Amino acid sequence: MDKRYPLDIENIGEDVYVLMSRGHHDLHEFMAKVREEGYDWPLGMPKHIWMKTRPSRDPGYTCFYDHVPKGTRGAWPATHVQEAWGDESYEALRARATEGETE
Repeated sequence: MDKRYPLDIENIGEDVYVLMSRGHHDLHEFMAKVREEGYDWPLGMPKHIWMKTRPSRDPGYTCFYDHVPKGTRGAWPATHVQEAWGDESYEALRARATEGETE
């Protein structure tokens, strides 16, 4: 979908599983890439959001990512997913959507 940013999965979570890629990518292609790269954590449905990079003074981090409204100065598009369990997991949501298509 987004031609300016390659689909490149980044692990940005700390206490919660969080993955993202710069750019608004097809959600299912994004999740296929996530699983292909070996991330087998319980994750929810990815979303298209806007992020902004903030420098860090903490030597343990190069930067922080802030979720911001579209149009915020310096914001860039991202495809983002975070931890979710059970009925809220990507696979469970996808299975329910597929069942609805066949009924």
